[in-house]
Amino acid sequence: MSTSVMFNQSQSVSKRRAVDNQDFMAVILVGYGDNLYPFNEGTNVVSKALLPIGNVPIINSVIDWVLAAGLRDVLIIVPPSSYTSVAEHVSEHYSMATHPRARIDIKRTSEGEKDDNDEDQIEHNKKSEGLHVNREGTARLLRRFKNWIRTDFVLLPCDLSAPSTLSLSSILDKHRSSPDAVLTSVFYEPTESVKEGEEKVIVALDKETDELLLIQPMDTLETSDLELRSALLNSHPSLSLTTRLSDAHIYVLRRTFLDLLSTRRTKDLDSMREQVIPWLIKGAWQKGLGRQWAPILNPPKKDPFAAALARSTATNPSSSPYSTLSPDSSPTSDHTPLPPTTPASTSNGGSLQNSMIIDPEEHIKSSTKKNVVGWTCKVIISAPAPTSTSTSAQQPRGKASKEKATPVEPEHLIRANTLAGYWELNRKFLKSLSASNQKITHASPRQNASSEESNNSGTAPAISPAAQISPDSLIGEGTRVNERASIKKCIIGRHCNIGKNAKLTGCVLWDFVTVEENAKIENTIICSNGRIGEKSQIKDCEFGTGFEVKPGAILKGEKYVAGQEV
Repeated sequence: MSTSVMFNQSQSVSKRRAVDNQDFMAVILVGYGDNLYPFNEGTNVVSKALLPIGNVPIINSVIDWVLAAGLRDVLIIVPPSSYTSVAEHVSEHYSMATHPRARIDIKRTSEGEKDDNDEDQIEHNKKSEGLHVNREGTARLLRRFKNWIRTDFVLLPCDLSAPSTLSLSSILDKHRSSPDAVLTSVFYEPTESVKEGEEKVIVALDKETDELLLIQPMDTLETSDLELRSALLNSHPSLSLTTRLSDAHIYVLRRTFLDLLSTRRTKDLDSMREQVIPWLIKGAWQKGLGRQWAPILNPPKKDPFAAALARSTATNPSSSPYSTLSPDSSPTSDHTPLPPTTPASTSNGGSLQNSMIIDPEEHIKSSTKKNVVGWTCKVIISAPAPTSTSTSAQQPRGKASKEKATPVEPEHLIRANTLAGYWELNRKFLKSLSASNQKITHASPRQNASSEESNNSGTAPAISPAAQISPDSLIGEGTRVNERASIKKCIIGRHCNIGKNAKLTGCVLWDFVTVEENAKIENTIICSNGRIGEKSQIKDCEFGTGFEVKPGAILKGEKYVAGQEV
């Protein structure tokens, strides 16, 4: 059945349908971009999901990655301030006409279902986070949107660029091949240019079983030693420790994980990486926790005859041994509801959170015959392939090549969640232009558009014959480049104006940027609606949306937002 992009916030959850009976859906979280100053402050701030990489919003690469894996059901959760811009962009570029089988729902973070504990957390946020009063922890958002997530799912950031060697389908296949996996996460080796900006963590894993066993931030070791329990070492004698890896925030999760979240306190759900994932990993090897959580993560298979008897009108529910079945349990479900081991509270209508609480002592007694937890946390390591050359594989034997072999850089997984990562993704794009040995002077708004479509859509840039533009540069539609301007290794956005004799090297300009005559700019990012005054000299800077540099200014290594004086 063909489905369309849906943005109607009044759409009933009950009307959602699984697409093509798929076993996974994708959940993409859009954050505030806390580590992207000065892009994240000022007026008309661009959403983190719409940061341009080669003049194409970064979220396109994530959605394309998802659709290429065959997934069609996508939920994007965005801050209220980003909803309109992200929804308009996605509806324009992923419509029924272009992607007829995809269903992409976009929800504000405020649209999820709230519980009583959320009110206390909101008050805490108002006091501690100033303007960002609507922020929600990642895990808390998942709990609040659990009714939108009907299957196993993959949780993704909106700022991810995966190497060609790492497809989402391969990650999902890895998870499918491990029936006992509750979690499959991706870690990666960051490239040198972004390594300093990455959070330093210690990762413990078992390379023989591909199990993730521990994550601990390096900064915690300043106040305490690294502790490895004997139970962990005994169960995983091949355990290895490394500090070379970073968390990609790609998590493939079993649907029952959301039921486990319902048993946690709200204050314990701020961060998936810092709180929930370490907590889940610990439960996979610590038998006490594992036994306690097993009925939720691995609920027993249902006896269809018992379910039918429980729903029979000839059976007295009060006397039936199956009367504990939930009234809203579907007869087609694969699992039985959890047995209530503690009385459910009626103060808030018998909420799911209260009915999911497990009595550890009683459950451990009933599980003494079973020493195996029955679920694990798997890990995939994305490491760059060894460096090769582009011509060596094509050389005939016994014949020397007249062309010099050019080294091919290894591909890394990169995130645009820091300035260093954003810089690196744009440099990677420019390197791809250089490798193709052709100058692109027009940026199509659609990432997958062909070159012929690109030349026929939008407004072609107006470039003076006397201007100099290197082959590894990109000029956006509607941009004007005046005479004797020089552009080298740059990405220029849409509808920019580059003045006479202006010289730009290694720069990234967003849309509607003006560079006046005789300005000289090196290694600088200028956000939308920025202006660089004539004869100014700029090097190694980042300017937020709408920032203006006065004529003749000399700046080096600075970060500014609109309204600041230079």
